[in-house]
Amino acid sequence: MIYGKKEIIILIYRILVEYTDENHYLTQKEIIEKLNTLYGVEVERKSVANSISLLQELDYDINKGEHGGFALFSRTLDDTEIKFISDALFSSRVITGKQALEISNKLNSFLSKYQRKKYTYLYKSTDLNRTSNEKVFLNLEIIEEAIENNKKISFKYLTYDENCKPVFRFNGYKFVVSPYYLVNNFGKYYCLAHYKEKYHPLQSYRLEYMVDVEVVDEDRIPMKEVSGLEDFEITKYLNEHIYIFSSDVVNAKLEILESYAMQYVYEYFGKNVSLMKENGKTFVSVKCSYDALFYWVLQYSNCIKVLEPKELIDRLKEFFDKESKKYK
Repeated sequence: MIYGKKEIIILIYRILVEYTDENHYLTQKEIIEKLNTLYGVEVERKSVANSISLLQELDYDINKGEHGGFALFSRTLDDTEIKFISDALFSSRVITGKQALEISNKLNSFLSKYQRKKYTYLYKSTDLNRTSNEKVFLNLEIIEEAIENNKKISFKYLTYDENCKPVFRFNGYKFVVSPYYLVNNFGKYYCLAHYKEKYHPLQSYRLEYMVDVEVVDEDRIPMKEVSGLEDFEITKYLNEHIYIFSSDVVNAKLEILESYAMQYVYEYFGKNVSLMKENGKTFVSVKCSYDALFYWVLQYSNCIKVLEPKELIDRLKEFFDKESKKYK
């Protein structure tokens, strides 16, 4: 293939991306050698110098070393940013290990070959127990399209039987819903949508359990026309539905039995907490989905006590009573 001046500039940039960083430089001679070895291109030093100069004029962060040579410093994503994203990818259970590896390899293409070596240990986490649904990204794209065009979506929903085999809920019944938001909660993707009037106004569906997702040629119901969603605020909703349960929000009063429990309170509820001190005791008030609060309290019952509401206390008593009988 014959390369022109413009193509050669791009090839030189590729070489700088792959073989240079803050600790590794290439001289003009070495760049010429790589152009010849990798692409079969023969150029003069002047052409390399002009190309680098033009890239610098275009604000590419190419620096000259004290002892000669050139290196690309700043990149679209730096190594710490890519490490963070890669960690999140391999920790996520909503995509397959193969997908995590493919995306990580794409991210690593922003780095030099020397920087990429740092992240090979992450590949081991492809063995995590994670979803087998390879269409999570496709589901995201389809639902985003529906939301953008104010359309409904249809899908079948997976569950698991007593043999831990995946089966369709309601024998393959096709749900038709009005989608409003896509959210990532604790590494899991959910679609927030309205299903039917007789159910809670906003239902949550896990994307990895959604199969055969399609845009329906029917306008979705506007949120303001759904009873209970007229003044909906997504930030408020997520703060009050820590596990994305769709149950009603309740006001709760909790007693902090151990000082370290405050860490758990603020991890989940953040600034949406009212703190009170009385007779040497510490109390907090929170607003949260009833079901979510129930399961949250179960995790920290050794250091937190529910004082209100009564229905939650009764549910906890019944639960612990049944559990204690299992082990008698």
